[in-house]
Amino acid sequence: MTLEAIDLDAPVHALPGIGPARAKDLAQRGVESVGDLLRFPPREYILPSERRPVAEAEPDHPAVFHVRLESIRLLRRGWRRSTVEAIVADDTGSARSLWFRAPYLARSLKPGVRMLLRGAPTGDPPVFLHPRFEVIRDGEETDFERILPRYPNVPGLPPRTLRRAIRHALDRLPPLDDPLPTGLRRRLGLPALSEAIRSIHRPETREEAERAKRRFIFEELYRLQSIFARARRERLDVSTPRPEPGGEEVLRRFLGALPFPLTEDQARVVEEFRADLASGRPMERLLVGDVGCGKTVVAAAAVAWVAGARGQSAVLAPTEVLARQHRDTLAERFEPLGLRVELLTGDLSAAEKERVRRAARDGDVAILIGTHALLQEPVRFRNLALAVVDEQHRFGVRQRALLPAKGEAVHLLLLSATPIPRSLALTLYGDLDISFIRTMPPGRRPPETRHMEDRGRAEAYRLLRERLDAGEQGFVLFALVEESDTGDRRAAVTAAKRLAEGPFRDYRVGLLHGRLPAAERVETLDRFRGGGLDLLVSTTVIEVGVDLPRATVMIVEDADRFGLSQLHQIRGRVGRSDLASWCFLHTRGELTPQARERLAVIGRETDGFRIAEADLRLRGPGDLLGERQSGRFGFGIADLLRDTDLLEAARREAFARVALDFPENLPRPVRSG
Repeated sequence: MTLEAIDLDAPVHALPGIGPARAKDLAQRGVESVGDLLRFPPREYILPSERRPVAEAEPDHPAVFHVRLESIRLLRRGWRRSTVEAIVADDTGSARSLWFRAPYLARSLKPGVRMLLRGAPTGDPPVFLHPRFEVIRDGEETDFERILPRYPNVPGLPPRTLRRAIRHALDRLPPLDDPLPTGLRRRLGLPALSEAIRSIHRPETREEAERAKRRFIFEELYRLQSIFARARRERLDVSTPRPEPGGEEVLRRFLGALPFPLTEDQARVVEEFRADLASGRPMERLLVGDVGCGKTVVAAAAVAWVAGARGQSAVLAPTEVLARQHRDTLAERFEPLGLRVELLTGDLSAAEKERVRRAARDGDVAILIGTHALLQEPVRFRNLALAVVDEQHRFGVRQRALLPAKGEAVHLLLLSATPIPRSLALTLYGDLDISFIRTMPPGRRPPETRHMEDRGRAEAYRLLRERLDAGEQGFVLFALVEESDTGDRRAAVTAAKRLAEGPFRDYRVGLLHGRLPAAERVETLDRFRGGGLDLLVSTTVIEVGVDLPRATVMIVEDADRFGLSQLHQIRGRVGRSDLASWCFLHTRGELTPQARERLAVIGRETDGFRIAEADLRLRGPGDLLGERQSGRFGFGIADLLRDTDLLEAARREAFARVALDFPENLPRPVRSG
């Protein structure tokens, strides 16, 4: 008998067993319609091979047992001390099962019920400690030769009710229009939508379930990349003014004057820039590289090409310290080529600001470097052709857009010194072209990283004094500027005085933090760079961008307060030459498991991209993307580390098809966890 097709747009409470209250519980998971429920993927599957008889239970080997509940009782009362003991059995034997802090089980479970018990027994005879379980009712799927789906927990909705509702909808599934083109599915070996829906809920084999899961993962990634592709097409549907000849010549002279050859990665990225700049379309590219990999010199190559084509470049930096460093570096490279470099920051006098702005407006400045002052309305250019945004994550999306708006079809280059996995980059910045520099210039020696507690401080100080005596320099870094009511965490101001009067009284000790006037920060850093200071006590104001090759020792106080990526950036202030270097990570008191894992990762890894992947595993994409962005991208079952191949395929297919048609009808994904 053919059953009447169900309406996929009907509210989910139209299904048997799901009333309005349970529909509200499902809505918390993004499931509001029958169609949403059919896209609600199982969390895992119980395979027939995982099921064992009780007599074959092995200590510390997880398995699934189909048992009946022989008896159950509450041994201890009180929530914190409660223990529920049950005897479970099948035709081969019996075993004890204990649940802690779950006194309600003694009331809700009755002897005689059948259960799927999942756990790893301990001891001999075996005892299950707090196993997961599911009660199997009469009339439910009890064919244990089938693969049984287990869905994410929905409070208030028993798993058996959820399975029954899904089975009811599957039995009445209407013909479906597939949002993925047939040719695309064939190229990637993906099942059609109807087949995938049936296979993900009632698979005959594990391979069939995995194939269906890959189809839904691809679909949600394809949806995201299609949005990026359309946004990029609409934004770049303009042409750049035809550049004047001369870009290649100035680029050749710039590269020829460098005191070192480009690495293979740097040379490849320069070629990508050249193709972009000569393409007749605005470049929109993100350059991602590890600390010290040479992003600045590669960005300067793009500046050289633009300057040779009679265009102006603007370089935006988040701090005065970094802006001045860029000015010094680029002036050294470009002024011998007859190109004028200027600096515009908030601490300049009104007369100096007006002089610089006039020079930019008249076209006398080839490269203008500055902080947020560049974004202000009075700053205009005669022919702005390239906008470079350094440490781009320090600026909001709207701020980043202000600089290119000061010219016509301006090329945009974003720099990021925070390495991120390629999959995360394509998710955050999928509407941009992305370049990666993964290799380091030859001669760099990564710092030796050591975790120390209070007893290790004397050794760290001894090594620091030894290196200072050798003419090198060091940092002691703090999270706080001054002591506060946050507890006994050490602070930079207090520590600078203590160190200067105590263990480092024979050395020149400076203090640097964000509350100092900009001029004083610049003066302090200039003294340190010029060798006028031996030891710099600082906050994270030196986290990024500051290049001090003779600094070889870093001591990070209360290192457990920092995230993985931030610790890597901090550590990057040392190890920027061929000198041996060290980074000591100091902690006090008991550490959380998460903090211990972060310190273990930073201790064994020096590659920023590997550290970023570990950060993604530890924190998950939700934390790294942020709640709003994570919701915007709508991840359901995709995993940014596991599904990189599908993400790459989705991006390739979406960008190839966007000129023909845009798949507007891709459904939003349903969150699986």
